[in-house]
Amino acid sequence: MFRGSSPGEVIWEFLAVSPPGLEGFVAQELRALGLSGKVIEGGVLFQGGWREMLQAHLWLRVASRILLRLARFKVKTFAELKGRARKIPWECWIPEGFRVRLRVTSYRSRLYHERAIQERLEEVISHRLQRSIREGKEDLVLVVRLVKDLCTVSIETSGDLFRRGYKVGHGPAVLRENLAAALVLASGWRGDQPLVDPFCGTGTIPAEAAMLAAGRAPGLLRRFPFQSWPYFPRDLWEDLREEARAREKPPPDRPLIFATDALEKMVVATRKNLEALGLAEWVKVFRCDIGDLRPPEIGPGYLVTDPPYGRRLHTRSLATLYRTLGRVLQERFSGWQATLIFPARRVETFKVLTGIPWKTILITEHGGLRCAFLNNEEALSPLKDPEKKVKCGVHSGEGA
Repeated sequence: MFRGSSPGEVIWEFLAVSPPGLEGFVAQELRALGLSGKVIEGGVLFQGGWREMLQAHLWLRVASRILLRLARFKVKTFAELKGRARKIPWECWIPEGFRVRLRVTSYRSRLYHERAIQERLEEVISHRLQRSIREGKEDLVLVVRLVKDLCTVSIETSGDLFRRGYKVGHGPAVLRENLAAALVLASGWRGDQPLVDPFCGTGTIPAEAAMLAAGRAPGLLRRFPFQSWPYFPRDLWEDLREEARAREKPPPDRPLIFATDALEKMVVATRKNLEALGLAEWVKVFRCDIGDLRPPEIGPGYLVTDPPYGRRLHTRSLATLYRTLGRVLQERFSGWQATLIFPARRVETFKVLTGIPWKTILITEHGGLRCAFLNNEEALSPLKDPEKKVKCGVHSGEGA
């Protein structure tokens, strides 16, 4: 809560919300910003003022959203709830033109009726702002959580933090940007060796890899709800953005990131997105069937991908696709590391079909599915049959 004439003196508490199983990546990113955090289930708690808050919004890649705690208090009755809610300076946090969506959860609390809690809070906030909080052009989310009569009220400062603001090319079954970033980080790739995505779709994994290699702040192209707050320090924000731009690296003489897909429309979408991101020179994009895939001449390297699977995409030949993927990896990508995301309940089948002893690194969620990050336990080895080996070289495919 603000103290005095400026909020800059205040140290706030934040929660960087994380996809399940990825909290460690978020904590690591906060440490890189000089912020210590406490890992809890579903995120990382950290503290800071304006500078720390703005840096987190600029640089966190894996977090889904950021919440700022407005208040915490004990309540046993609706009268107490309304009384405590009236003391929050809502006008400092909810700008004109924003409608408010409340997410209320109650666990083992005397105030157990979540809809009734929402209605009381809507009444208090609307009265304080002298307008209906259900009306507005932009959404602002308030998160209200009651556990054993302890009420915590937080505001979402980021919107969907995983959205980078560059997606102009679209396609089906899109992997969220923060999951793609986590997949690249989990692979161990550091930007100095080749990285290949053979199922690039709209280019989310290559784009995240390019941002990591270029040192691009993932929040640089975004606009956030806090930029409409009355005390928002615009000069500090612009200074931090300029510092971020100055840290970016120039593209290499030749790309180390390769994005391929069997569908030309996905290749087109990937190119559009990389151009909108301003990192097209970092990635070579071309159409290629998985059976024709070959590694670049420079290598070995990393294969990082989000392969198609049944619930996401309707295909009758997934078993054939997986067998082909396994054959190609073993025949042509000897010495490479492969990392991918796949439905957890089907991992054993995937191992059998690909013929590769995948190791589960972690479990998370993607599109409502419980999914595993998989990595080959050892660098890929060639098949024993020498007649099946294929000479390596850049396979440009169509549209190279």
